[in-house]
Amino acid sequence: MKTQLASIALGLSLVTSVAACGSDSGLTDGIAVDAPTSVDSPPSIDAPPGVTMVEVAGGDVSTDQHWTADHIYLLQAYYFQTGGTLTIDAGTEVRGKMGSAITITKDAKIDAVGTAAKPIVFTSANPTPAAGDWGGVILEGKAPINVVGGTNKIEGFPDTLGEKIVYGSATPNPAHDCGKINYARIEYAGFLLSPDNELNGLTMGGCGSATSIDHVQVHLGQDDGVEIFGGTVNVSHLVISQPDDDGLDWDLGWSGKAQFVIVQQKPGRGDKGIEADNNRNNNELAPRSAPELWNVTLIGGNGGDADPQGGMHLRRGTAGKINNAIVGYFGHYAVNVDGASTVAQFNAGALAVKNTYFVKSDTDSALWPTGFDVPASGVEDDGGFNEAATIGGDATNHMNVDVKLPDARNLTAPSFKPMAGSPVLTGCGTPPAGFDTTATFCGAIGATDWTAGWTRFPL
Repeated sequence: MKTQLASIALGLSLVTSVAACGSDSGLTDGIAVDAPTSVDSPPSIDAPPGVTMVEVAGGDVSTDQHWTADHIYLLQAYYFQTGGTLTIDAGTEVRGKMGSAITITKDAKIDAVGTAAKPIVFTSANPTPAAGDWGGVILEGKAPINVVGGTNKIEGFPDTLGEKIVYGSATPNPAHDCGKINYARIEYAGFLLSPDNELNGLTMGGCGSATSIDHVQVHLGQDDGVEIFGGTVNVSHLVISQPDDDGLDWDLGWSGKAQFVIVQQKPGRGDKGIEADNNRNNNELAPRSAPELWNVTLIGGNGGDADPQGGMHLRRGTAGKINNAIVGYFGHYAVNVDGASTVAQFNAGALAVKNTYFVKSDTDSALWPTGFDVPASGVEDDGGFNEAATIGGDATNHMNVDVKLPDARNLTAPSFKPMAGSPVLTGCGTPPAGFDTTATFCGAIGATDWTAGWTRFPL
């Protein structure tokens, strides 16, 4: 089959800025052509009628770029927006090949604003897609992080890429703007460079409060769904479905806000609904991770006691407030407050889980299995901190109540909206200013299903 495919550099800026790189970088030269060329096209790059396939060679782009919905952008390698703004119109599709990723560096922005009817889709170029087919989307900013010197390299890339994988600043700006990603799906992403050094579906390092992340789904990622390294970025309306590792992961001093967050793990894969750290090398470094979360639904794979999945793993000195949540169907534990530094945050009131419903998995013998967090299990010692008494026994929390979410574990057509009569629909906490204060229900969805129309759940 013949398909019109334009191999372009998205403007002369890419042609002049891209240089040939060694094989360790994954970059290719940008080559501009005067007109589309007809090539033999594998199924992965077929385009529907009226849509032109554009081959994006990768490399460094320092000027404004504009990707439009009448094209499908086939990403060949690592693409770095090193200056200007990458604008992506509603309804645009970007397909990534193995070894590709989109990175917006700290001197650039992204403006990717879709709609519920026309979401922007970042997906795999593989005709039979799977987790880890490409690298995902990375945003780097200049907001504060708790690394000595104020800067750090984004994980998942080789160090040879230099300054364009560095985030943070020696003179940080809490209001730094990494740009906008609204009404978008990121599918089949993630890449393991080495143990504990991975790209995620959506990675944000040092993004500030002017950044807008709203109505974003990350589906079937190989590593974490969304990982936030420091900064003050606020996120809302996240759907993180069936990641191979954690759902929402934060580190290095994130102090933003999150509201309306869904994590769905699949049976036999995935790790924590939330994994939360301050700094793994020094748990006491400032600024301390201390986000505030409201209206969260965490759904496990419904395994038994031996299943490693956990609801919330709060560790390495993190603080934070988690309110109006549903945590259900995790076989290993509901909440683990892990390590002396983290316990100190809880005892001081800087870390809390309130107005939350906890639901056992169908085969679980107990909500908090005996001994799940003792040193012998391989988890850091917390000095005997008793989650069942302190969190499960909190008067605002609810244990083993039917929350009426019969389809939340469906992998291809889930519903995270509680049925009529669910106890979670009323009587929960009132979010403070800076959040949607009308969301006085527990879990991510109340009377209106904000996931309808723009999310999808293919296996």
